[in-house]
Amino acid sequence: MLNEKLLLRIRLCILMFFQFFVWACWMVPIGTFGPSVRGFTGSEMGWVFSTTAIAAIVSPLFVGFVADRLFDTEKILAVLHLIGGICLILTGVQTSFWLFFIFLLVNTLAFMPTLALANSLTFRNLDDPATFPRIAMFGTIGWIISGWIVGLFIGERSPAFFYLGGAVEILLAAYVLTLPHTPPQAKEAGIADLLGLGAVKLLKDPEFLLFTLCAFLIGIPAVYYFVSANLYLTQIGAPAPTALMTMGQVCEIVAMAIMPIFIAQLGLHKVLALGMAVWALRYLLFASEVYPLVLLGILVHGFCYVFVYVGSYIFVDTKAPRELRASGQSFIAFLMLGVAWLIGANLAGRTNDAYPAKVSTLMTARIIPEGVTLPSWNELAQDFDQNKDGIITSDEIQQALNNVPQGQKQEDRRKLFEALKAVMPLVPASSFGHVQAAVAGKSVYITKGDYLAVNRLGWRDIWLWPAIMALVVFALFTLGMPRKKESGAETTGGETSPPPAAPAETAASTPESEPATSGEAAASQSEPTPETPSEGASTPSDSGTSG
Repeated sequence: MLNEKLLLRIRLCILMFFQFFVWACWMVPIGTFGPSVRGFTGSEMGWVFSTTAIAAIVSPLFVGFVADRLFDTEKILAVLHLIGGICLILTGVQTSFWLFFIFLLVNTLAFMPTLALANSLTFRNLDDPATFPRIAMFGTIGWIISGWIVGLFIGERSPAFFYLGGAVEILLAAYVLTLPHTPPQAKEAGIADLLGLGAVKLLKDPEFLLFTLCAFLIGIPAVYYFVSANLYLTQIGAPAPTALMTMGQVCEIVAMAIMPIFIAQLGLHKVLALGMAVWALRYLLFASEVYPLVLLGILVHGFCYVFVYVGSYIFVDTKAPRELRASGQSFIAFLMLGVAWLIGANLAGRTNDAYPAKVSTLMTARIIPEGVTLPSWNELAQDFDQNKDGIITSDEIQQALNNVPQGQKQEDRRKLFEALKAVMPLVPASSFGHVQAAVAGKSVYITKGDYLAVNRLGWRDIWLWPAIMALVVFALFTLGMPRKKESGAETTGGETSPPPAAPAETAASTPESEPATSGEAAASQSEPTPETPSEGASTPSDSGTSG
């Protein structure tokens, strides 16, 4: 029979698993679903992803002023998850952008505080806080499993991932009521404390000012990955993009494990600089549009995310005086995961709009029949590529039309046929498909390469923008970095403290990172692997993202 302590840890692992399972259900595939199925523009998708940033800014205030003072943690968790689950399901049925945005915003406003509250409940019920990283690791596992289910079995074009996430979140609302009773802590804190504004005085130190500026600035291009990567993988024909992106979370676990070695060998400043450089490198890999290099760009996610975000929490913990560590953690998380994310999401959306796909001109001119959304190549080939040779001809389309009984489905296929005929003139005259069409006398003759080329955004140019931004931040941080050799100890506001032996002793990372602890800091937002906070520091909860 399991002893009570082990049973409690298992129950807390289940909590962490489903916290991030729910988040990953929609956070990654929505990047493709919004523009490809609902027809949202890049600017509109920028606002869709801004819901997370808005909630990350508001969440510390809610947790500090309401949840921590007035309600039992397990009860407020249940209410928030119930509201979030219902709104997530309602988001999936909306076709209007503003209704979609409003329901998703309410979902994130309800969900983001649960990251801090789940951490708080876990810490307060553990007899040994050192066990927290192992429990938090189940958040990463939940993110990965969710990505596999959505990517391999649901797909990015079905609203079913909203329904899955919403249903699981409603079940989670019931589950948290079975967890140990955790009464409010009744801590007094002002807005400045909750947002970490008390740490502003640290900016008098030129080194801390440079770090804060660069941490904020690198957070802007970093958001391009979360906004655009899933759509990019879809448009270049990568298989199961949502499942593919979970490789980033797997590598994040590896990066967390080896980060102490890098800090010991290079020093924290150089680890932060390396993380900034790798953000630029990954975007250049994406800009190549060469599939093996794109995969490498996903794999380096662990180093991008961990070295910059977790490294930032460690920097604050080693540089800030003990009494300002909690405020410093909250302040950096507020800047990176709130303000920078808000700016970056909207910039990424506008950048996507600036380099539209060729077919968008046909849609604007209404040459493509109204109500027709061009499917992915894999979906198109499933319906029309009769001989599975990677080429679709007008004869195959006509045969597919004849095989469907008269009704709405046949009418939808007929409209799609008309849309494909409109797309054909966009294919370069020198392409294989065009030449073969002329030889065969076919009105439609489309290869996979042709179809992907006319349906994709100008990704090469899109990815160059965040790459340049990241390189500028890297250069600024490197040139401004103190010239003194980093030793095994860092000065901490007059006291000397050893460098952290591992990120686990300093910050909590969880998927789309949020600053959070029960009353000192609150909510964060982007990729998983939370760790144990150091004494006096807040717990930036951040698990796997979006990845």
